Amino acid sequence: MKHYQIEILYGRGHKNIQATHKSTLEFTKETTLTKRGDCIVAVNLNKGLSELDHSFLNICKSKTCKITVTIMCEGISDKIIGYGHPNLSFKHPSDIVIRKSQFICPRTLMINANKAANDLNRELVESLKNPASKVEIKILAEL
Repeated sequence: MKHYQIEILYGRGHKNIQATHKSTLEFTKETTLTKRGDCIVAVNLNKGLSELDHSFLNICKSKTCKITVTIMCEGISDKIIGYGHPNLSFKHPSDIVIRKSQFICPRTLMINANKAANDLNRELVESLKNPASKVEIKILAEL
């Protein structure tokens, strides 16, 4: 029997979202964004990584945890699949980073992801560039 937990986060779009980074994708609680933040796809998040539910994060610490992130904005969505790891610390108060690599730091939610910012549906990215748009991020962790 599978064991799973879901976190649903909310953020906003921003005019400087580019989503061109080739190895990472990020959500942040920060409200400002410069063009240099090319991995950031949502700002003004209602929770940072360290604020996610502890039982949810414990599932993500398993080597067998599969994590699916669905980003929805203005009726358009895209899905990213990656994996948890026992060394993930989830300590960052404002950022949540998805990585194609196996690099782990306090901002990392998942590693070995199948997509980074530049792999996202470009229609979705266009909707994320609207500062008035609301972004829903559903994170499913399953064992």
